[in-house]
Amino acid sequence: MSSIKYRVNHNPILYNHLTKMYHVGRRFFHTYSDAKANQWQCDKCKMAFSSFKELKTHKTGKHSY
Repeated sequence: MSSIKYRVNHNPILYNHLTKMYHVGRRFFHTYSDAKANQWQCDKCKMAFSSFKELKTHKTGKHSY
């Protein structure tokens, strides 16, 4: 994962065995599907997306000059 899109916008899903919850950044989720739905994040407005395609569409529509 050396691409810049992963370094800037991708938040890996981590599972904590002590809390039995999934972590994406600083947010916690009970199910993997909820965590996956918030895996990609816009670096300008901090909105969360489930796929890079949705993030790219958002950035093109909302943040292009």
